[in-house]
Amino acid sequence: MRRTVLLLLATALVVGLLPGAALASTTEAIAETGGATLELGLPGSPVNFTVHLDEFGNLVDLEVSDGTTVTPTDEHKIRFANADGTTRVDVKAKKSKLSMKVKTADAAGVIGDHIWSADVFGTGDVASVGFAIAMGTSGYPELTSVSDPTGLPADATFTVGAIENKMKDDEFESEAKVTFMFNGYTKTLKIEVETEFATEGDDDDDHDLPVTLKTELKGKDEQKLREATLASLLGQHMWDGLLCDGTQVAATFTVNADGTVTLDSVSGVDAGAYSMEAKDHGFEIRFDGTDAKVKVELKQKDDGSWELKVKSKTTEKCDKDDDHDKSKDDDHDKSKDDDHKDDHHDDDHGDDHSDD
Repeated sequence: MRRTVLLLLATALVVGLLPGAALASTTEAIAETGGATLELGLPGSPVNFTVHLDEFGNLVDLEVSDGTTVTPTDEHKIRFANADGTTRVDVKAKKSKLSMKVKTADAAGVIGDHIWSADVFGTGDVASVGFAIAMGTSGYPELTSVSDPTGLPADATFTVGAIENKMKDDEFESEAKVTFMFNGYTKTLKIEVETEFATEGDDDDDHDLPVTLKTELKGKDEQKLREATLASLLGQHMWDGLLCDGTQVAATFTVNADGTVTLDSVSGVDAGAYSMEAKDHGFEIRFDGTDAKVKVELKQKDDGSWELKVKSKTTEKCDKDDDHDKSKDDDHDKSKDDDHKDDHHDDDHGDDHSDD
């Protein structure tokens, strides 16, 4: 039975076949989650929204709790509005994130106790995060609480950030972030409510719906396993992924006692349909005729600990129009700047610049 949850996306990453490293597999940046739901505790009957994606992270449809099903005109975006136009839902699913916005005519459309939930790490454990929105001392709707997530895998950890309120020239924002960590993967949920102010000469139609509730789950296609000793990482590991034509590919590799990494085998494609390049601390595999690749790296850190990092790109560039779509993107929130910073920042100060 298909889960009634908000499907997300994610690129194929790593997993270890050794104690303490659970097997996991992804397709496009958040896809391993299998879904997420947003339940709005508004006056009257609660409203639930569900989005379904295919295995590449493309939108299939949006389901509303009243039975309405909306199909996308674009594989990355869906828009739905109620009959009187006082509420609109905008969903975007692409690469490393899925966002869902509920835009309303006034604060009453977002005030209440709400629940976001998703199988964050694709383990079958559906995590839920409750949050409340009320009118604040600012005179605008604000987040007043964000609960600790429940339902995560037993070995997962999390942090709940402080609620931050910001007054800007054209809007008031209230937001908080929940960070999930499991088996070397990190994903972040941002919850935000904002009120836009109309400015002179502004003819943006969105000012008819100035209040926005937004949830966004984001996760990079990277696993980092850090252990105090090399012995904890020794043994065979496996990475698997999905190519743009639907081909499942996998690579097994071994972490050796001398601190080297050895590629054991590649499956899913014919011999000669990929290339392997040795790196200073590991190797990189590229699949012929595609943009797909995976890089495995083992390093000893300055504090003496060891880190195994596997970074991959598989279906990320399946959308050939991706580079030409930026001007059509109507999601102009600040997360774009966050993405830019994330893409150019690495804990190791310079690692992976050769990746691209």
